[in-house]
Amino acid sequence: MDFMERARRGIMTSELDDDLDVFLSAMDRAHSLCERFNVPCTPWSERKAILEELFGQELDPETTVAPTFWCDIGTNITLGRHVRINFDCVILDSAEVVIGDNVLIAPKVCIATPGHNFAPELRRHTATRAERITICDDVWIGAGAVILPGVTIGEGAIVGAGAVVTKDVPAGATYVGVPARDIRAV
Repeated sequence: MDFMERARRGIMTSELDDDLDVFLSAMDRAHSLCERFNVPCTPWSERKAILEELFGQELDPETTVAPTFWCDIGTNITLGRHVRINFDCVILDSAEVVIGDNVLIAPKVCIATPGHNFAPELRRHTATRAERITICDDVWIGAGAVILPGVTIGEGAIVGAGAVVTKDVPAGATYVGVPARDIRAV
């Protein structure tokens, strides 16, 4: 099992792994494609082609991603239909990020699958464990929200602006704050 598969499966990886070059090569590819995507005045048709190469999937005609957009791998991201990703989104996709249909992602949202909950001596070597993030259908994520590893945001849920989501959000719930919690509890 190579570095990429270990990362996708939530197995600890680090810069000391013998096959780190597989990950670095995938990152170089993704960063290069993101740089091309983010060039000002690039027509949407060219941007869409770049995104399809980046994600390894055909985009729904009603899906839009606004620049700037950054990710680490790209092929670990799956977008549903009619997804709207606004300006300055960052998705750190060492593990899978699955985004459902009719999802709205506001400006400056960060979705991060890697975590570094290790002892300092392991973090010195960038010890990481990535966990899948799932954003179900009809979710709205507010500006500046941060979605952390392993989280599932249930169908129809809302994540308020600036929220830091550390645990699953139930379907239909509205979560706000740091850490994010159900608005009824605020």
